[in-house]
Amino acid sequence: MNRLRQVIANLLDNAVKYTPRGGRVDDRGLPHATQALVRVRDTGAGIPPSELPHIWERLYRGDRSRSTPGLGLGLSLVRAIVEAHGGEVSVSSRPEEGSEFQVSLPLP
Repeated sequence: MNRLRQVIANLLDNAVKYTPRGGRVDDRGLPHATQALVRVRDTGAGIPPSELPHIWERLYRGDRSRSTPGLGLGLSLVRAIVEAHGGEVSVSSRPEEGSEFQVSLPLP
């Protein structure tokens, strides 16, 4: 359970870190019959399409994130933890409009 908390904490931390003052961060657990779904959405800087395939790689830092504190490990850990629990994580993003990360985990 602590690792799953780490997943949510990391996604929220990133959303807050990359959303400017006056922006918005939403998190939501969504009911579903066979899965637990969690969505974290922000109105931040977004991720350029060319960088999306790389955000899950260890130590990857996109051009915009290089001036922000961090090591580039967070999203690779998110993916590893979610997949170790039999789940999936996905992202949709548009530059200057924000990002949405969705985590789905099978229910016992």
